[in-house]
This record gives sequence, C-alpha cells and structure tokens, in this order.
Amino acid sequence: MPAKKEISLLPAEENANSFQSRFLRWLTSTGRFVIVFTELIVIMAFASRFVLDRKNSDLSEVLRQQKAIIESTADFEKEYQQLQQRLSFIKSFYANQPDYKSKITTLVSSTPPDIVFDSLKIETKDKDIVADLSVKAFDETGIINFITNLSTNPDIKQVTIKTIEKKSKDNNYTINIGIVYQNT
Repeated sequence: MPAKKEISLLPAEENANSFQSRFLRWLTSTGRFVIVFTELIVIMAFASRFVLDRKNSDLSEVLRQQKAIIESTADFEKEYQQLQQRLSFIKSFYANQPDYKSKITTLVSSTPPDIVFDSLKIETKDKDIVADLSVKAFDETGIINFITNLSTNPDIKQVTIKTIEKKSKDNNYTINIGIVYQNT
C-alpha cells in the first residue's frame, strides 16, 4: 500500500514560533470556547422561546378579554358622553339665564297665608325681570297685607294692580298683579 499523505494545517515543528502557527494555535484553543459559548447562548434562546411563547399566549388572552369588555361597554360610553354634552349645554344655557329662583323666593316670602296663587309667569322684558300673577284671597285684609308686603319688599321695584274682581257667586277675590323686580 502506498503511504498515506497527511495534510496538517498545523505548522511544522520548525515554524512553531511564527505568526501563522501562533495564530492557528490561538484559534483552535480559544475558538472552541467561543463556539461552545455561542452554542450555549443559542440553546438558552431556544429554551426561553417556550417561556416567552406561553407569556405571549397568556397576554393575548388577557387582551381578548379586555377588548370584549371594552366593546361591551362602548354603547354605555357613547350614551354617557352624549349625556355629558347635554348637561354641559344645559349648564351653559342656564348660566346665561336670570336667577328666577331668588325672585320666586322673594315673592313667596311676601305672601300671607290666606293668599292662593292661580298662575305665575316670570320673564325678562327690556333687561327687567317681571312677573304677572293671578291670586285669590278670601277677604280684603289678605289683599291689603299682600300688596303692602310686595310694595315694601326691597327686591321689588314696582307693583301694579291690574284687576281686582269678586264674582257674586264666589266667596273670594281674584287679583291680577304685575311686578317689576330690582336689577341685581
């Protein structure tokens, strides 16, 4: 048999200190550690893939549940926002309106117990707040007390008695009064 020829990349003994031989020795010794370390990193990445896939699956399920909750409350949210818009519109509308509540309170505080209201209309005319009211009284004393209380009330600028009427069949008087309130 013919002699086998061996091919060796390692330098011969006579060139053991040359740059090429030192580089090859470093490459074969250190290179093994680099390759093993790289393989360990790849194995760890592969193993962590299972953990990360499970976490991804769990998070996807949580997101699907939360999305379903949000979609189920979307109609409620829309109605709530519309209600908020309506309330803000009402608030801005009434912010520009005169304070009728205090005017009614003033009128009630001036009313004696034997006066009964039939109708009351309060509105703004020419920057004045005016009230037209129709009341019933059972005797002249109640009418006098009511008109006196209205005339002496500091919140009322003017009191106008439009009509006082007593029907022959009724035991009461019907009085129509116009009131102009002080500007505040």
